[in-house]
Amino acid sequence: MARCTICHTLIQPTDEVNSCPECEQGYHAECWNELGGCATYGCGQAAEAQKPEAPEYTRGGWGDEKTCPKCGREITSSLLDCRCGARFPYADPMTRDEYYEWVDAEASLRGARRGLLTLFILSLFGLIAPITGAISAVISVRFRDRLTGAQGTYLAMGYGSVALGALYTIVILFLFLGM
Repeated sequence: MARCTICHTLIQPTDEVNSCPECEQGYHAECWNELGGCATYGCGQAAEAQKPEAPEYTRGGWGDEKTCPKCGREITSSLLDCRCGARFPYADPMTRDEYYEWVDAEASLRGARRGLLTLFILSLFGLIAPITGAISAVISVRFRDRLTGAQGTYLAMGYGSVALGALYTIVILFLFLGM
């Protein structure tokens, strides 16, 4: 039994068969018709590839717009910022309340990032490292979910500050207890 090279199943004796007049390759009649010709590369009876027509787009994007939740201006739906200075986390439209809730969350996260950076730098100075390490631990745990991902650097600095604080605590205890 032969195998149809289009669908790769065996051609049964009861199946309707088409054979390519040029390369004599056998196919299921249904497969031949669906493809529009032979499936053998370079065969003169091979189906001719046709480039699909390009879809028509209007207004430079998908044709739909969204309203900026900050200024109310209509902007292309795919934009992530508006001329008024508003920035969006994703292209989907947002309500005014969703937008300001996101802006507030980003502002608090920005404060946590600055705080962790400051605490990391301060933890490099030995005597205050135990204190900055403890504060970094609280901030890192509180904002852990939001500091991961692309902004994971700040979470790593927070944990680094905790580690430095613990290390300096051990060194300080060793020095005082050893004396």
